[in-house]
Amino acid sequence: MNNLKNIPIFPLKSIILPGGQFPLRIFERRYLDMIKNSLKNNSGFVIALTKKDADYISSVHDYACYVEIVDWSQLDGGLLGITVEGKKIVMLSNCELNEGNLLMGHAKEIESSIDHLIPAKYQILSRFYRKIYPEIKAYIFHSQSKYNDANWVGFRLIECLPIQICDKADLIATNEPLDRLEKILHIVKRIYPKELNLLD
Repeated sequence: MNNLKNIPIFPLKSIILPGGQFPLRIFERRYLDMIKNSLKNNSGFVIALTKKDADYISSVHDYACYVEIVDWSQLDGGLLGITVEGKKIVMLSNCELNEGNLLMGHAKEIESSIDHLIPAKYQILSRFYRKIYPEIKAYIFHSQSKYNDANWVGFRLIECLPIQICDKADLIATNEPLDRLEKILHIVKRIYPKELNLLD
């Protein structure tokens, strides 16, 4: 994809990243139109984290994820149910609302390193995610497991860890997978010390 101009942006307080999938229930007119256009044109859109204490519609973090729709269904009450899959990390620019009050912007693909085998130091994070996955897979899931891939494990933990949006944004902006895992390890040790001890 490299660079996409004038692509729709869906601001959320949660994020999906490359290799992950999650379901969304769409009800606002601007987003219903956005999804229908995506389905019609077989095109994706960007999910971006909203900035805290800002206008959630137009103020989003620069690093986001280009997603594509992998499943959809018509729900009761005019709602649309979709499942999206994260494809690429992108950096946003020139974000502004269009006449339909939909946020649009330019998205530049951030080249990620090829699959990076997880060093022994961080394998506990892979085991930690494997342990918690059964509890979260109803809300956020994946179709292909890569428990030995540093990028994949980092992305899965960013998606599900109960941390501030700004901290998630910082982790997404960290392009080096081992730097990202180092930050995540500190976070997991702080939040889940007992659970990690059981995995040692």
